[in-house]
Amino acid sequence: MALLAAAILAFALGRIAAGVIALLLAALPWLAWRAGTDSEVLWLELSDEELRIRMRYRSELLAVAGARARRLTVPEILHLERLATLGGITASHGGYESHLLGEIELYASDLANAVLVEAEERRLIVTPDDPEGVLREIGATRTRPPAV
Repeated sequence: MALLAAAILAFALGRIAAGVIALLLAALPWLAWRAGTDSEVLWLELSDEELRIRMRYRSELLAVAGARARRLTVPEILHLERLATLGGITASHGGYESHLLGEIELYASDLANAVLVEAEERRLIVTPDDPEGVLREIGATRTRPPAV
């Protein structure tokens, strides 16, 4: 609010450049919030051919033919929580490089339901409401990585 007042004052005094800078600085928090919600994961749609990850303004498609899926182990979930959580809030979307999981794309809300989907040289972690249903549909791999 103070920056907005400064911009109005600068314009009133004829200091156009200062007013524009103050307006741009005042808009930064709103722009950051807006950009952060653009990739918020809203829901997952799974059909016989594809997994669609719906976000606020876009979606990701992944062909499920030949894909493999498995639940994350407890050590992997704990590791992912440390990797993708800040102040108790899990980032809902992002790319990560993990020594435990490798290169992954995270589309998550509740890590307790985390499922790793490997397809088309991509590795995605999604958190469906019904992880067992996703495992049945995608063709779950029953092998688990060794616990670390």
